This record gives sequence, C-alpha cells and structure tokens, in this order.
Amino acid sequence: MDEIYVIGHKNPDTDSICSALAYADLKQKMGVNAVAIRLGPLNEETKFAIKYFDVEGPLLMKDARCRIKDIAMDYASTITKDTTAKEAWSLLFKARNKSLFVVDDGKLIGIVSTSNLASTRMMNNVQLERLMSTSTLNSIAKTVEGKVVFRSSDFHHNGKVYIVTLVEGVQFKPDFENAITILSDGMEKQIQTLQEGCKCMIITCGEHADKEVLRLAREKDCAIIETDSDTMKVARSIYDAFPVSEIMSKQLVTFNDNEFVEDVSQKINKSRFRSYPVLNEKGNLVGAISRYHIHNYEKKKFILVDHSERSQSIDNIMSAEIMEIVDHHHIGNIQTSYPIYYRNQKCGCTSTIIYQLYKEHIIVPSRKMAAMMMSAIISDTLLFKSQTTTQLDIDAAHELADLVGIDLEKYAMEMLNASVALKDTDFSKIINRDLKTYSIGKYKVGISQTNYSNIEDIQLILKDFKEELVSQQEDGGYDLLIMMFTHVMAEGTMFVYSGPLSYIMADVVKTVTEDDTGFDSDLISRKQQVMPKISSILESI
Repeated sequence: MDEIYVIGHKNPDTDSICSALAYADLKQKMGVNAVAIRLGPLNEETKFAIKYFDVEGPLLMKDARCRIKDIAMDYASTITKDTTAKEAWSLLFKARNKSLFVVDDGKLIGIVSTSNLASTRMMNNVQLERLMSTSTLNSIAKTVEGKVVFRSSDFHHNGKVYIVTLVEGVQFKPDFENAITILSDGMEKQIQTLQEGCKCMIITCGEHADKEVLRLAREKDCAIIETDSDTMKVARSIYDAFPVSEIMSKQLVTFNDNEFVEDVSQKINKSRFRSYPVLNEKGNLVGAISRYHIHNYEKKKFILVDHSERSQSIDNIMSAEIMEIVDHHHIGNIQTSYPIYYRNQKCGCTSTIIYQLYKEHIIVPSRKMAAMMMSAIISDTLLFKSQTTTQLDIDAAHELADLVGIDLEKYAMEMLNASVALKDTDFSKIINRDLKTYSIGKYKVGISQTNYSNIEDIQLILKDFKEELVSQQEDGGYDLLIMMFTHVMAEGTMFVYSGPLSYIMADVVKTVTEDDTGFDSDLISRKQQVMPKISSILESI
C-alpha cells in the first residue's frame, strides 16, 4: 500500500506537529498507510510535549518531489567483464530492459546492450580475429559446449578459426600457426593440424583424441577441446567466445537514486540510451530506469494539516498529489485539479478538528495521541486566552486531559514556559522557528511568533535582535517582517518589525515607538487578529 504523508506547515509549531502525528494515527486506525512528517526543526515547546509523553517525533522531509529511489525500477541484470558474448546473448533475452550491467568488484564498469552484441555481426575478418584473440580456453570450451581434455601451459592464440574438414591438402600451413582449428575427422588430420602449429584444436561430433594425438598435443603445447556438437554448430557459436569487456559501452550515463525524477527526466531527454543504471550513495548498482519509468510513476501523496498556503507547505507541493486538507486558518492558494476531502473549521486549533474526526469515526485516541492533541490546543489558544478560542477547543482540551489523566492547567504552565527562553537562544532560530510567509497582492509579508514570560527578557536582547530581524528582512526580500513576542498568559504582544511597509504598523498596533517596536494588550492571534488587519490595510493601498 502506498504511503500517504501527513504534513503541517514549514517552521512547525506545536499544533502543526501534533496534528500531523494525531491525524496519521487516526488514518492508520482506518486502514490507511499514513506517516507523520515534519518540514523543519521542532521548537522548544513541541520538544517538551513530545519528551513529556514519550512520543516519537515525525521524520523530516523537505521536498514533495519523488526521487529515483521512490519509484519502481527495473531489476539490473549484472554480469562480469569475463562473461562471454554467448552468455550475454542468452541473458539479454531474459532481461526486461534489454541491457546487461557489467560490474567489477561491486562497481559498475560498463553496459552491454543488443546493439553492442549485434555490432560484431558487421565486423570484418580482421576485427573478428582481434576479438577472438581475447577469448580464453575456458570461455571457448563453454561457448562450444565442450570439455577441455588437454590444457595448454601458455594459451595465447591469434584469433583465427579454421574448419579443417572443409580444406584439402596442406596449403593452409601458414594459417594454422597459433590458430584455432575445428575438425571431426580421424587421427590423421588431428595430427596434421598439431604439427602445423595450431594452438587450440576442437574435436566435434562426440569424437575423441587418441593417445598419439594427446602425446603430440603435450609436445606442441596445444589445447584440445572435445564436444558433442557438430562442426557447423561449433563454427556458428565460437565467435561469441570473447569477453563482453571488449564490446561493452564504457561511456556511461548513470543516475543517483537520491536524484529527483524531474531532474533525471531532463537529463534523459538529452541522450538516447535505452536503459540507465541507478547507483546508490556508495556507488553500488541498485536498479535501472528508462523513459517509461520517469513518465509513468506515482507521485507522492500528502495530507495537509494546519495550513493551505503553498508558501507554507513543503517545497514543490504542486508536483505531488494532495489527498486531503484539514485546517483552521483562512483558505489559502493551494489548488488541485480533482476533488479532495477539505475540512476547514473556525476554531482555535487544528487538533480540535482532528479530535472531532476521531469521535466521528468512533475511535478513541491512545493516551499519547490524546496528549499530543491536548498540547496543541493549549499552545494555539494559550490555554484559552487567545481570542481565537472557541467552546469547541475548551471542551476538546478538557476531554483529552481526562483521557490522558493529567491536570490540564498545571501541565499547560510547564509546557508554555518551555518556549520562552530568549536570552541564550540564537536570534535567527527565534525568528524562523514559527515564521509564516504571506503573499498579499504584490507584497511579501512575514510574521513570526514566540512566547515570553517577562518583558525584561525582550528588553535585554532587543538591540541585537533588531539587527538580525533587519538582516533577515532584507535577505528574504520581505516588504514587512514582523516578530510577535506574546505573553504566555495572553497579557499582550510586543511587536518588532522591519521593512518598507513598517509605517502601516501604526494602524495595526495600539502603541508604537520610533524604533519600529510596539505593544498591544489585545492582539494575541496572528491569523485571526494581526493578519486580517494587515491584509485590509494593504488591499486599500
């Protein structure tokens, strides 16, 4: 069964992670092979919740596109460089992709295709003789289905092959020197070819070399092969006794199994090979692909939770197949060309919706999954202090706390305080761990949010933090980049911002100062309070 990946948004917060975990668990209980995935590092609050309840965090994924290792590949039929052409022909007929991959000590060194083998049929005598001169005694015996009855101590031949039964007299005396002879007649011609210097004598039709022939063969150091095959069959097959290393393609176009299919497709379109070897990171052959594979593969499948904005989702999400969206934000700009299940509901947390789905399917979540959904609701509603909170969130959190068997408020204080360390935290991490980017008309706006417990903690870092915020605003090309420091008990939010649109913040925040900071005791929610205000202002500009 194909995997379906359940993902939250980039720079994931607690709701994004916990919703992915809980919804993947629900889908699994419904018989779907769902896997929770994260798009970035866990923040301190989420780490606290996962560690507290001993839950395994989701795996990291950064791109929705399929890699070569994700798609079906052909089995790579391998041979060694000493494999004979005859053996290669036999194997090639069985190979699905009509290519054989030559390996030496586990590493790919060449490819043998039908065209490589067929090229020998167009060779002249000189070229064939050169090829044949590379064949070994064992390869010749195997090719003609024979048995070596005498082995030369120094087997080197010139590649010339003669059927002695078809010649008269001794006019070929110069040609027999270091050549291969094929014959089925009696001892007289066998002795004649030995005396004239042949290096390998093949006796056909089931005949055998007698003692005198064997004695002379030892004297002349000439190998003898006996075979039951007839002379013409041996003559037809012997020219396939050479090793494939002599004809294999050495200019290889290979792909790494970690490459994206789309990138590989562009490269394949620039070449004309029938089959392409795929290697892993160690350089070992793991399969083979063709144009068929890259044009007929199944895309990765995703369920999106806690977002529906393309900019907030996994990279290249539109190259994948979106199966469902479950969210509590505004409807974003992700589009599909087919109907999907879309659950969008006005409440303070996506996990509230997912808990409803558990109940709708009459499935009781495990203690760990109940704990994850409870933690997400606490985080997104700031323990019900946020204006986004609904009665549905409150009821869900208390029901989940009962399933977990925990004091809701006591745990909430521990979890929320886990995310407020500011003094010794890298400023870039503070900005990016929950940064969401929005496209509003022609403007690019970024809003990040974190918690604090004492305003003095912000004042201590404010000067250096503002320098980092300005730097990231300029590097990211934001028209406005905002950092929201929200009190853990929802007593208000301190705003720090940068960008050409900074002037609009005077219409967003109650109290602003000249150094691009401000405070508002009522603004808690990024999605339901701050973003609507900013959108309304920018749409009127």
